Amino acid sequence: MNKIPVPAKYLPAILLAVVLIVGLLGISYFGTFSSTTMTRSPVSVTTTPISMISKPVEIVLSGSIQSRQAVIISAEIPGRISELNAKEGELVKAGQQLVHIDGSGEQVVVDAPASTSAVQNSDLQANYDKLAREYERYQKLYQVGGIARKQFEEMTARLQAAREALQTGSAPGSSSQAQQTGAANLTAPISGKVTGLSAAIGKTVQPGQQLMIIDTGGDVRAIVHLEQKDLYLIQAGTPVEIIVEDSGKHSLTGQVEAIYPEAGSSTPLFFGHIRVDNSNGLLKPGMPITAHIKTDQSTPVRAIPSSAILQEQENTYIYLVIDGKIVKQQVTVGVIIGDLIEIIDNLPEQTIVIASGMQNVKEGDVVPQP
Repeated sequence: MNKIPVPAKYLPAILLAVVLIVGLLGISYFGTFSSTTMTRSPVSVTTTPISMISKPVEIVLSGSIQSRQAVIISAEIPGRISELNAKEGELVKAGQQLVHIDGSGEQVVVDAPASTSAVQNSDLQANYDKLAREYERYQKLYQVGGIARKQFEEMTARLQAAREALQTGSAPGSSSQAQQTGAANLTAPISGKVTGLSAAIGKTVQPGQQLMIIDTGGDVRAIVHLEQKDLYLIQAGTPVEIIVEDSGKHSLTGQVEAIYPEAGSSTPLFFGHIRVDNSNGLLKPGMPITAHIKTDQSTPVRAIPSSAILQEQENTYIYLVIDGKIVKQQVTVGVIIGDLIEIIDNLPEQTIVIASGMQNVKEGDVVPQP
């Protein structure tokens, strides 16, 4: 075979063309190889949907510790406070005058006395016992906002009149009379410290209105302020967790002991008295506390397994599976309920999250479809 000579002047162009062709073929091959070798295989993880569960409703309130041995000082007549001889936190002695009330001149309606010869003491006692039961019922209704304050005060006045009739032997008759109020001096029945002071000079008061508490020391209880809406969830016996953050965080158990109306408030407010175990002597009068009141109500919340949470410094994340790929999502969490944790963010129910195997994944990885 005869070879056709290539002129020397074409050799550089031919060599350049060969180099370009080889380069292009190499780029195509290695690019395909790199793309094939760099694609990650689908990762093996455990997934679960975000679910709805029932979360116990808990009311968290700030309060303080007071002595259990205490006496409530209340107004005995309607009128205006013209003298006040007590200050919050002040020590007073038994018999010391605390408050002087100038009667308003209003007429308190009481039953008119009948002849003592016509009515036996047993009738007086029966009448008092009946009113005492009615008073207890009215008190419970007033504590939960079931009746107006005026109704409760009228019942208080009727019970007081029945008590006086029993003591004096003057029975209430069928007709009524109006008794004019004068003035009243309130003295300390025991020695102790003044707490919960709501009395003030010039303030108008009504019978039964709480003015202060005389605290004698001894065993303690926790006191919190309640709103009327709280009364539908709380009652005597409701369990409470008391958190004390004085000299380190401590948790103590207790339960609601009683609920009393807060006197002198323009809106319905109440005192919640909480009995708490203080056998270790940790609680001292005046100490601030946080009360976690455990109601018997619940509310639906979103939740996922606690194992699905990824904590990075101060931020909390979860891994979602969206269209088969992993997406990292920052979230806000709530309380722990068993093995689950509440998700406060408004993520759609049934959204798929990675529950385990998170240490082997990264954002963008493919999750095999079930």
